[in-house]
Amino acid sequence: MCGVQGRAHSNSEDGVCNGVYCMKGTIGNAEKMADLDKLVGRFFGHIELETCRDVSITRPRVRPNASFSADTRVEFSRTLREMFPIGTRFMATVKVCQKHVDGKPHGPPYLKAYDVAVIAASVSDPGLMARVRKGSISGLAYDYVWTTRD
Repeated sequence: MCGVQGRAHSNSEDGVCNGVYCMKGTIGNAEKMADLDKLVGRFFGHIELETCRDVSITRPRVRPNASFSADTRVEFSRTLREMFPIGTRFMATVKVCQKHVDGKPHGPPYLKAYDVAVIAASVSDPGLMARVRKGSISGLAYDYVWTTRD
């Protein structure tokens, strides 16, 4: 039974349901997805993502846990990144995307998250929360505060 689309598919490790490649997010799949250039436009289901801090910027980032390289960028809801502590894990369907300028690829391929669900067991209390820095003109500068949920 496919956890992404809720229907049965082939007995292979990777099945296809309505154009979504259903994967379990295991390390074994990482080898199959090493070359993102060849996967642009494809959807992959059941991919585990995690919020993290990036040393080069203040805003919280999201990275894939196992199926893709941890340095792969992920387009992810800003609201969810701010709502949950750093280290919170999510399950999502992702699409491999590529930006273009003048019809030519621009930058590396990245993942765009759809149908995001939080993995409740990963939400720590207390946790390190990202808060928009007071006085930030762009609204993209963050401070991290250790908090508890009420």
